[in-house]
Amino acid sequence: MEGETAERNADLTSQSSIEIKIVQSRSEKVALAKAFLSPWLQFFADDPLFSTVDAYRTKEGEKNLEALLEHVLKNDDNPCVYAWDVNKNQVSGFIVQNTYAVDDVITDTTPVKQYNWSETASSDIDKINDFVVKMGNQFNLFSQLGAQKVLLMRYVNVAREYRGQGIMGRLVATCLSEFQKQQRGHEAILAGCSNYYVHRKCLRLGMKLLFELDYSEMDNYKKMADYQTHSKLRLMALKCGG
Repeated sequence: MEGETAERNADLTSQSSIEIKIVQSRSEKVALAKAFLSPWLQFFADDPLFSTVDAYRTKEGEKNLEALLEHVLKNDDNPCVYAWDVNKNQVSGFIVQNTYAVDDVITDTTPVKQYNWSETASSDIDKINDFVVKMGNQFNLFSQLGAQKVLLMRYVNVAREYRGQGIMGRLVATCLSEFQKQQRGHEAILAGCSNYYVHRKCLRLGMKLLFELDYSEMDNYKKMADYQTHSKLRLMALKCGG
């Protein structure tokens, strides 16, 4: 009960100065790249999987990630949802979505591999990819959903200074609302949760647990940021019309 009260209070707190915005065209998304950059880099530092790559927190690594951001924004037509602080005129959080189809090969980290990385960094990136491939082979999500095409909340983050204010819940709620209105052929929308409160918020918004995976099964597990707190990856799903 206390947790639910805290979540509701956080939702109310974030209403005051944070606006949730949606942008879809590639040109509009690319125009926001610089505004996205700081929370984008924080995502790669704080996300349990990506935090295992030390090179992401070097100057050269950040340059590569900046290039990846532009690549991601200009090569996808799905809506991008972001939180805007009207007082500070800055992005406080975002969700960048990708389409996955049943015939797609699982190459979750492939875009980042196009940049120059050291041998150690490449090895760390490959370990993440191996984990994602293992996940895909272990759980056939398309069969479980009875779907051919899904939308994934792929890159998801709230900037550190804005966490605990209910912004993530508002971002996810907006993505779900837009998904239900879409006519792009997506049969389900997915979100990966490693945070307890985000998981609870997804449940409250009607998403169902599709499967969960123990991060300890991944090489480099103990290199994860807050690995003792973020012990599992939970894949949540909502079907169109659900």
